[in-house]
Amino acid sequence: LLICTVAAIKTTVMIHPRTLRIDYGKTTTVLYVVGSELNVNLNRSAPPTSKFFSVKGTANVQYSISPTPRDTSHLSPIPLTENSVLLISRDHASQYENDSKLSVQYYGANKEVLGRAVVHLTAVELSLDVDADRDGIVEKNNPKKGSWKWGPNGHGAILLVNCDSEKTYKKTLDSEDKNIYKVSGKPLSVQLQFSPINTQFFHLFSVPQDFNGLVTINLSLLEPISDGLPETPIFTDKVVFKVAPWIMTPNTLRPVEVFVCSTSDNYQFLKGMRNLVAKSGYKLNICHEYVNRGDRWMQDELEFGYIDSPHHHFPVVLDSPRDGNLANFPYDELLGPDFGYVTRVALDEHVSSLDSFGNLEVSPPVTVNGKKYPLGRIIIGVAFPTATKGRNMTKVVQDFLWAQKVQEPIALFSDWLFVGHVDEFMTFVPAPNRKGFRLLLASPDAGYKLFRGLQNSGHGQATLFDEQITLDKILKDEKLQAENNYVQSCIDWNRDVLKRELGLDDEDIIDLPILFKLVEDEKEYRAVAYYPDMVNMIVLGKNLGIPKPFGPKVNGRCALEAEMCSLMEGLGLNCTFIDDYSSYHQLLGEVHCGSNVRREPFEFKWWNLEM
Repeated sequence: LLICTVAAIKTTVMIHPRTLRIDYGKTTTVLYVVGSELNVNLNRSAPPTSKFFSVKGTANVQYSISPTPRDTSHLSPIPLTENSVLLISRDHASQYENDSKLSVQYYGANKEVLGRAVVHLTAVELSLDVDADRDGIVEKNNPKKGSWKWGPNGHGAILLVNCDSEKTYKKTLDSEDKNIYKVSGKPLSVQLQFSPINTQFFHLFSVPQDFNGLVTINLSLLEPISDGLPETPIFTDKVVFKVAPWIMTPNTLRPVEVFVCSTSDNYQFLKGMRNLVAKSGYKLNICHEYVNRGDRWMQDELEFGYIDSPHHHFPVVLDSPRDGNLANFPYDELLGPDFGYVTRVALDEHVSSLDSFGNLEVSPPVTVNGKKYPLGRIIIGVAFPTATKGRNMTKVVQDFLWAQKVQEPIALFSDWLFVGHVDEFMTFVPAPNRKGFRLLLASPDAGYKLFRGLQNSGHGQATLFDEQITLDKILKDEKLQAENNYVQSCIDWNRDVLKRELGLDDEDIIDLPILFKLVEDEKEYRAVAYYPDMVNMIVLGKNLGIPKPFGPKVNGRCALEAEMCSLMEGLGLNCTFIDDYSSYHQLLGEVHCGSNVRREPFEFKWWNLEM
């Protein structure tokens, strides 16, 4: 159910011609819409032998005759022809019923009076206007208000989904509240005026499964002819809206605030995050244990995005169907005035780990074979395309993401992972050159290359995890090597997909030295990180919060940290290594899994996309 709320103010309407029938010997009562024009064919309503006519009316009604008579006075008899037309209009609404009067007198050949037709008018102001040119101002009578066109030279009004709440306590989504208090902080871009009765607010409902985001409002004014007969239309108008899509924000956009959980065992992690966020100059929002109930996976429960229109924008959180112990956090703690909430409920589908939002990412803006994606592209993980079984992100979530249209999704193969999230093998960081970012990929090949280089330099006895697991032992483990060859092939598949779908070259990709191992999962083997997975990081501007890998120490320094710093510092990025080993890594997650970032929206406006 999509519910949108619309505000109303006074405007005018474009000219709507309307044919009016009158009869001699009778009084015709007419409801007139200001801005329209009544056309009366005088010959049709005249007595059979009429040759002349004259017109008079009250001062508050305007009229003219076509063709224009030679005699400038309409009170003098005017020759009646087959094409004699009386044009009637008013420029403002009536003060009371039937306050405008007009009469037509018919004459015979000798100018004897044959009959008279009387018209009583009640004028109303009725309009349906929108911000069709998308400048934040509702304009009068835009001729393109009844259609939608994408692009910077396009047109069509935009409607924000009213998915925030005006209440902070005992809150209810505005879309579920029968009382409408205001519209997401500011009025929306549709205006309805019916004077003397002013309709302030109304709801729009849309439930079709194949809803394409376009909402059409048709306005009709009907007039009764007589009891027992259908009403006839005397005025119609139409406007078309595009419902604003939900937009995700990539790592290259400026952070606003960082969200993490506090648990009984994540002191070291939290200490590292506090220092990183403070150093970066952003706000840290800590979800305490009485709220998170031990669920530390802030990334998996929710995804931040926003909705935007020319007149207003605000953040909207998408709540995952995973529904762990953090399930109430997005609704209870985030939803509020100008902070929206949306979720997709998988009623008839099995919810798996792939429905957690560590499996939902978005690229920075890209151009692919000449096609521009100025808002980037959504990235999700699914089962291998030809697999007959396996885990997938639920269809209801995938359908929602595809329906937004402005960030066309890319499906990667992630079911080879035990947890199954794309953030376990990829992320994006800002860069000062090329496309403005780099894609970071986990790479067992890069890990073995680094370790073999260290072994060749005489450091084969260096140990990982501050334990007695030496490089020599790791490099002799043929089973581990085979498992990482498999992992590398899975990542290479995704590498090729990302290069193709994001228009990337090898120079846009950096391979990070990360090894994996396979563990049994319901009689199948899936991969987990062998040591803390450095690609699963948090990006705060030029500062990176990276899982501390506890790699082999060479000359007193972790070789994995040194390699990571070498790769990132060339991009002007600063590496901070955060100890998440016991509180996250051993629970099959890392820094990114345990944090979330709300970011500023794009400067680019989605309605300027060329579609």
